[in-house]
Amino acid sequence: MMIDPYHRRIAATVTGLARDDPSRVKKTIARLRKMGEIGLDDLVYLDRIADRWIAISKANARRGAMALAC
Repeated sequence: MMIDPYHRRIAATVTGLARDDPSRVKKTIARLRKMGEIGLDDLVYLDRIADRWIAISKANARRGAMALAC
C-alpha cells in the first residue's frame, strides 16, 4: 500500500506528539471515544505508542533517581 507524502507527514507528526506528550494524547483519545467521535478500535496504534513512551519516561525517571541516590 502506497502512502502519499501528505499522509506520511501527518502520521509522523501524530507519532511525534505521542512521544512528546503521551498523557495528553491518551486523554484526547479517551475524550474522543467518550464523545463518540471515534470508534473503540480507532487510534489503538497511537494509544499503544503513547503507552510505550509513558513507560519509557517512567523508566528514565527511575534511573535518574537511582543515579542521584548513588
